[in-house]
Amino acid sequence: MLSIFWHDYLFTPLLNFLIWLYNNVAFENLGLAVAYMTVALRVVLIPFSIIAERNSFKFEKIQEDLVAIQNEFKDDPIARKDHIREVLRANRIQPWASAILLGIQLLALVLLYQVFVGGMTGKLNALYPSIARPDVINTRFLGFDIAQKNIYVAGLVGVLLYWQIWRSQRHRRDTLTLSDSLFRYAFPLMSFVILASLPAVKTIFILTSMAFSYIVHLFRPFFTKKLQAVKHTALRLHDKIVNGGHAAT
Repeated sequence: MLSIFWHDYLFTPLLNFLIWLYNNVAFENLGLAVAYMTVALRVVLIPFSIIAERNSFKFEKIQEDLVAIQNEFKDDPIARKDHIREVLRANRIQPWASAILLGIQLLALVLLYQVFVGGMTGKLNALYPSIARPDVINTRFLGFDIAQKNIYVAGLVGVLLYWQIWRSQRHRRDTLTLSDSLFRYAFPLMSFVILASLPAVKTIFILTSMAFSYIVHLFRPFFTKKLQAVKHTALRLHDKIVNGGHAAT
């Protein structure tokens, strides 16, 4: 049952959409078709991208609160987690948008791998009658074969991932943990190792998606200009006491 759903409702539609792009708008270049498909997917997911950017913006704005909570409850990890959770809830910061965004893209990557593994010729039998079957599949893109492994484009993804993580972490240096620092190096390195062992089509998908994310980030001021961080109740009380004391003196 699951295999039928996977093949008929996930793999086959993606394959047909990819070949339709190849035939009609990608100038019979599969690499360009993959890039177009990635952009189309990200356009569909744009609401989740905007929510993720808004969450990121609010998370940056509450860094002082998080640092204060960590300092105040450094000896009580349970209370610390509860207060941090309260701050996140008050600011409506939820990870589900980023999780959906990442999950759907991972699903698309797995489906792309299935399209390319073992060659595409036999898989073209799954094309719908309305989709013309290409005589030849051109997998050359920007001077390399996306159906083969490519260590250089995998390295480019690793470098860009490191830069992206560094850019996101620089706004919260005071709250970075050891695991955050390790993640900044380990994730790009692990991604490089995995992508270097797979067809380069994966890197086309990832690079296009990263470029789209960066463009969305450039428009962040347009959908975050009215956002304000909600201060933690305990910290608001603390500020009130401190300010009241200063006023009295």
